[in-house]
Amino acid sequence: MTWKKINVLMLGLKEGKIMDISEGRFWDLPLGLIDGCTPCSIGCDHCWSAVMTNRFGVKGLTYCDKGKPCFTGEIITNPKRLDIILTRRKPTVYAVWNDFFHAEVMQNFRREVYDVIEKCQQHTFLILTKRAGIASERAEELPNVWHGLTICNQQEADEKIPIFLQVPGKKFLSIEPMLGSIDFKRECYCPLPSSIKIEWHLIGCPADNKWGIDAVILGGETCGDRPGRPMKIEWAESIADQCLAASVSLFVKQLHINGKLSKDIVEWPEKLQRRDLPW
Repeated sequence: MTWKKINVLMLGLKEGKIMDISEGRFWDLPLGLIDGCTPCSIGCDHCWSAVMTNRFGVKGLTYCDKGKPCFTGEIITNPKRLDIILTRRKPTVYAVWNDFFHAEVMQNFRREVYDVIEKCQQHTFLILTKRAGIASERAEELPNVWHGLTICNQQEADEKIPIFLQVPGKKFLSIEPMLGSIDFKRECYCPLPSSIKIEWHLIGCPADNKWGIDAVILGGETCGDRPGRPMKIEWAESIADQCLAASVSLFVKQLHINGKLSKDIVEWPEKLQRRDLPW
C-alpha cells in the first residue's frame, strides 16, 4: 500500500466517494480527528489502526511487543482536520477515527467537534467507541450522528450494551472482530425514567422509544489479507437471525470461509448475504 493511499485513508482528504460496499466498507471517508489509543479489549490484540500508525503515522504513538505494534496510550487531537468537513459540500459518510471517547480526549475538543458536525447537516458521522461508560456521559444527540459500540463476545455485550443504551440518538453495534457467540436475549435495566425491567432482544428497549439499537456491523478478525482469530459461521448466522427477528439492519463486512478471509458475499451462506445500511 502506497503512502499516498495511506494518507487518504488516515486523514480523509480524498475528493469523491470511496465507499465500496463490495469490499465491506460502510463509510465514504475516514476523519482522523484523534491519533493514538489505548488497548482496552481483547478485540484490540491485532489492531489495524496501531499497525498503520506504526508504519505511516506519528512517531512515538506505538511500540512493538514481540513484533506486534501496540498503542502507547498517548493521544493527539487534530482540530485543524475539522476544516475537511467544513469545506466539503458533497454529502459524505465519515467514520471518525480513533476512539472519540478515550479518557484522554478532552471534553472541550468533543464539544468543538459536535459544534462543527451540527453545522454540516449534509454529512453523516459514524462515531465508534469501545468505551461505553464515557460515551453514555459525554455523547450528544444530533440528527446526522450515529454512535457505535464495538463488542467482541458475550461478556462484552453483557457488560457494555446496557450502559451504551443510555447514549441518546441513533446507535449501532460493531461486532468486529467477532470472537464468540452473542445472544442478545438478556434481562437488563432499560434506561427509561421508570427503570422498567424488560426482556430485550437486540433493540434493548421497546421500539417506540429512542433508546434502541438501529443497526449491526459484523465481521471476522483480519490480519492483513488473512483471517485472524477464528470466527464460526454459526455465530454470525445467529446474529443474522436475531437482527431479522428484531427488524434491525445488518451489514456483514467479511467472514472466515474455509480458512480464508472472504469479502465476496457470493461465497457466504444465504442468510449472511446482507449489507444493509440505514445511513
